[in-house]
Amino acid sequence: MENKLSWNSPTFADLEKIFFVAEINNQFGNEMSAANLFLYRNKYQIKIAFYDGIFFRKYFIDGKSYFSLPLICDESILKSPDYIERKNQKILQGIEILKSENPENAKTLDLFYVYESDLEFLKTAFHGKIQESLDEKHFDYIYLRENLDKLSGSKYQKKRNHISRFLRSFPQADFQPLSKKNLEEAWKVEELWFEAAKSQSELLDSESLEQEYLIIKEALENFEKLNLSGGIVYIEKNPVAMTVASKINSRIMDIHFEKALMPFAFEGAYSFINNQFAKTKDFELFNREEDLGLEGLKKAKLSYYPEQILKKWFVKIEL
Repeated sequence: MENKLSWNSPTFADLEKIFFVAEINNQFGNEMSAANLFLYRNKYQIKIAFYDGIFFRKYFIDGKSYFSLPLICDESILKSPDYIERKNQKILQGIEILKSENPENAKTLDLFYVYESDLEFLKTAFHGKIQESLDEKHFDYIYLRENLDKLSGSKYQKKRNHISRFLRSFPQADFQPLSKKNLEEAWKVEELWFEAAKSQSELLDSESLEQEYLIIKEALENFEKLNLSGGIVYIEKNPVAMTVASKINSRIMDIHFEKALMPFAFEGAYSFINNQFAKTKDFELFNREEDLGLEGLKKAKLSYYPEQILKKWFVKIEL
């Protein structure tokens, strides 16, 4: 089959189209955040393409290329009475197109970020020709925003205690929404956090720290173009914590970065900024992204009692 796709790295001009795709496909995963696709385009060599009402993505991760499951980007399909059937037909059409994009002599078409509902469809469509494996380190932790705001009930007692301790220690703590007026102060938090983290290089991945540092720099430099939001915590007018987020679709917000300086982090700054930011938004859900296979991060995310852990699979379709 002749190649039909014209791939490009995500650009500012693509952001609105990507948001539309996430909206009509009800996508909750952080990999469908328009801001993430733009900001991580270099780290993962992300390429996207639009063709015949279908949205395509491909990544280069751990030395290997992966495609994502094709998604519809044709609103007429969404409004049709046979929506599910037409959507599935488009997915299968997209998979056939991707086969022509595969390296020569490839024995499988490798798909990344496949959700459970899509997996069941693929098993039916390609019966006996599917191999799947869970991608646990990229599971997303999704929360009801109201829970992060109210912290109601006994299960959130520890979080309320963390915030109370923080405010007892720093009664002058002040949360302010992130805007173009205080972006430099958010960057100051990242610079100080980064310098402290580098001193623990034997415990942390220095290359990943450097990459994240540059990604946060680009995010703040393009705050308005990427339609980002966030917040900063000040103590005695000094910024000590910051968070950066964006919407995936109209129901869910993605928390991209959250940083707090010591000793404020130890005293509850993360609990405080998480709670304060949730109060400023009216989204139904928050995606606090993956745990990357790190037990400490997994424990921290579970401590907020996610409404859903969004499971993802690697899928190989035999050719």
